[in-house]
Amino acid sequence: MESESVPHLIGKTATTIIIWHSTREYPNVKFKIMRALIMLIPFVLLASPANGQLFSKLQNNVNQVNQTDDPPSSSMSKAYEISNAIVKDRLHAEDDDNKRLIEDISSTDLVVIDGTYDHIHLVLFYLKLPFVRLNHQQLLTAELNPHQTVFVNCASSFPVEGARKLATFVAHGGQLITTDWALEKVLEPAFPGVVEYNKKPTADEVVRIEVIDREDPVIKGFLDEETAPVWWLESSSYPIRILDKDKVKVLIKSKELKEKYDEEAVLIKFEYGKGVVYHMISHFYLQRTETKDAAQRAAASSYFKAKNISQEQATMLQEEAADLNYGEVQSANTSAEFIMRAVIVQKKRNENNK
Repeated sequence: MESESVPHLIGKTATTIIIWHSTREYPNVKFKIMRALIMLIPFVLLASPANGQLFSKLQNNVNQVNQTDDPPSSSMSKAYEISNAIVKDRLHAEDDDNKRLIEDISSTDLVVIDGTYDHIHLVLFYLKLPFVRLNHQQLLTAELNPHQTVFVNCASSFPVEGARKLATFVAHGGQLITTDWALEKVLEPAFPGVVEYNKKPTADEVVRIEVIDREDPVIKGFLDEETAPVWWLESSSYPIRILDKDKVKVLIKSKELKEKYDEEAVLIKFEYGKGVVYHMISHFYLQRTETKDAAQRAAASSYFKAKNISQEQATMLQEEAADLNYGEVQSANTSAEFIMRAVIVQKKRNENNK
C-alpha cells in the first residue's frame, strides 16, 4: 500500500477533528484548544510543496469551524440548549418527514451574514444546525443559491450592493430572514417602497404579542402557547412601518408596541419574485427575558407539559432546566422553533420545485 504524504495525512486528521468538532458536544475549554490546534494546520501545509488544492479545501473547513463565537454562559444560553430538544421532539412527533428534512440540512443550505448586535448563528449553534457564516465583504463575492435560507443579523451598516444582491437572491427563489436594524440597512435599499423604519426607536422593554396569520407554517410554534408570549425589544429596536399593505403580511403584532411607537408589526412576511422575506423587530438571540405574569415565573417543567413534549424528553430535561423558569424557556423556544420551521419550509419548497 502506497504511503501518504504528510500533507494528506494532516488533511485527513484535520477533517476528522473538524467532523468531531462539529458535534459541539464538548466543554468550552476543549472548544478553545481544538480551535487553536486547527488554526495551526495551514502553516504546516504552507511549508509543503503539495499545499495547493489541499490547503484551499482545508482553509474552507477551518472557516466553517470558526463560524461561531464562544457561546456565552447564561440562563438564556441554557434555555436555547433546551429548546433544541423541545423543537426537534415536537417536529418529529408532528410529521415523520420532518426528521428526514432536519437530518438532511447541510451548511450549503444555511448562510448567516454577520451584523452588529443580533447573533442568529448562536441559535443555529444550539439547534445543532450546520451553516456558513459570511461578513459583508465575503457576501459581495459569495455565490448564493435559490435553495438557501440567508439570515442577516441586525447591523449598524450594510453595503448597498450587498442588499441588492440579496434582493436578486430572493427573486430567484431564496428565503431571506432579517432582524431589527436590517430593516433600514438591508430591506429599504433592497426592496424600496415595501417597508421602512419609522424613526421612533424603542426602549429596552418587553411587550406582549399576538399571532395574526395563523396559517403560515413558520409560526406554528406560537399557536399552542398557553400564556401570551412576550417579545423583548432591545434598546433602539426599529419599529416596522408597512408601505405596501397589499404585499406585506403581518404575522405577529403587539398592541403595546402600537401604543408606544405607532407601529404594531412584530414579525412580517412578503414575497418577492420566486422567494420570500421574513423580518422581525429586535433579535432572534435573546440575552435575557422578562416575565409578565405568574405563569411565566413558574418552573420550566410546566412549559414542557404545555408544549406536549414526550414524557421521556421532559424527564431528560428536568434536571438541566432546574434553574430556569417558564418565561425563559418560552422566549428561547419560540424563536428557535420559528427558525427551524422556516428552514424546513424552504427545504420542502425546494423539493416541490424539483
